[in-house]
Amino acid sequence: MSRTINWKERASCVLFGDGAGAVVLKRGDKGAELLSTHIHSDGSAGRNLLVPGGGSSTTPITCDSVKKGAHYLKLFEANKTFKVAVKRFAESCKEAAAFNGCDVTDVDVIVPHQANLRILQAFADMLRIPREKIFVNIDRYGNTSAATVPLALDEAVRSGRIRPGDKVILTAFGGGLTWASSFVRWH
Repeated sequence: MSRTINWKERASCVLFGDGAGAVVLKRGDKGAELLSTHIHSDGSAGRNLLVPGGGSSTTPITCDSVKKGAHYLKLFEANKTFKVAVKRFAESCKEAAAFNGCDVTDVDVIVPHQANLRILQAFADMLRIPREKIFVNIDRYGNTSAATVPLALDEAVRSGRIRPGDKVILTAFGGGLTWASSFVRWH
């Protein structure tokens, strides 16, 4: 993330961290069981969270685009994006639970993209679930973008927050705007 952050914009640069993570899936009788995945996008508000320039034929990297800072991550209408993120996180959790024949209140742990602590708290409140069901580590690592869910999942497992038999929802929200969830039974 540090490559796409404008370090002169103090309001946003402190929100992001660098990280890398992956979850390796394999077929077998042992380990977690991935029961469903749900992926969505809606480009109508996509201009509110993006890197506006650099890298495509329509907006190539030029001296002018670098001077304008077009190659940095931009968050426009932050309050609107916040509301959309809360709504989509909640919807994706409900969708994953319902698809697997349960209510979101039956889920043991939700491991979300660590976008913003207020977003995580707000979607827990919207779902009417205890905030403790939401695994949070943004306070230690910041928003590491696509790495947040695998890093948080690893930490939740290592710390004992996720135990055998637990129903777990992984959920993410990102630029473009995109959102997704997966329902996992931990073994």
